Amino acid sequence: MRIVEKLGSLLKKGKPKPQDPLDRYLILVKKEPENATAHLKLAELYQKRGEKKKAIAEYLAAAEIFLKNQFYARAMAIYKQVPKQDPSLDHVYLRIADIYRKMGFTGDAIAQYRVLVQHYDAQGLKDRALEVLNLMAEMDPRKADPQEKMGPPRDAPNTQEGTPEARPAPLPHAGTEAQGAQGKPEFFDLGAMLETAGPSPINDFKEISQADKVFGFEEIFKELKETSGPSAVDPNFNYNLGVASRELGFLEDAIEQFQVALEKNQNPFEAATLMGLCYKEKGQWSKAAQALQKALQIQGIPEKKMIEVKYELGLICKQEGKTEEALGLMKEILAVDQKFRDARNEFTRLKEQGISRAKSLA
Repeated sequence: MRIVEKLGSLLKKGKPKPQDPLDRYLILVKKEPENATAHLKLAELYQKRGEKKKAIAEYLAAAEIFLKNQFYARAMAIYKQVPKQDPSLDHVYLRIADIYRKMGFTGDAIAQYRVLVQHYDAQGLKDRALEVLNLMAEMDPRKADPQEKMGPPRDAPNTQEGTPEARPAPLPHAGTEAQGAQGKPEFFDLGAMLETAGPSPINDFKEISQADKVFGFEEIFKELKETSGPSAVDPNFNYNLGVASRELGFLEDAIEQFQVALEKNQNPFEAATLMGLCYKEKGQWSKAAQALQKALQIQGIPEKKMIEVKYELGLICKQEGKTEEALGLMKEILAVDQKFRDARNEFTRLKEQGISRAKSLA
């Protein structure tokens, strides 16, 4: 008996211990520092362990890689998430604003710069706040000195044509992101500027909390919002940002972007469908059903795509206990395609449920 136990003990010692996932991805990142997926996995593992700072560092590393390779939507999805974890990371606001600026969303860029101004103001960093205000003034469609009264507004809220900052980095057609970028995008490094800048040339300024009124930024912001159209770089940017956010597991951000995409008519059928699936993943059945019903109301959609949505809606109706509605949807699907996914079995199960319920009520 002792010999058997001894052999068993030796066999156990001989088996290699399973490698910790964290160690595995740390090794992978060391071998492949530009592997954004590995950095994201590390961030997720650190998050689960409660190591917040390390998680944020890995998220930012992934975002920088995506940004360098012009995967703007994926980079933005991460950058928008990070301030929720740590609002003190001012350079993240700069990145968000700069991406918006390059994409042509000047109003959104201004909004992010305003957040940063408020952040610096709260910390008493007046010089830095004024540097950002000067940058905001440069984006003003009227191109006036922020120390002077703004002149009459121009028709187009764009930066001066022909300057490098006015030309956004190239992206592919709507629905895709650039791959294998030849060089780094020409992003304005405000962080570096703020580090090296000397004292602000603006003297005797009022409190920064009143800066919007002093420099007229509230009026500028309103004008930019009212006159800005879709991005010339990526007309479906909000939709793509929603897709990237969902892929990364940021469901709240994804839902928000799909709602914006619907308002701006960016791939409305896909936006409504994916928003419904996000709500489904969150277990919010009623909202999921509303989003999918909205998708079904859109005209000109191929029948194959419509039955995909009907199937998902049928499953949600079943989850909510709406047997008759679910049964009707499965019946519509089977009238088009008898072999569509598990529709036939779902139809049979729902029919049996309906019969059982009818008997119980009799």
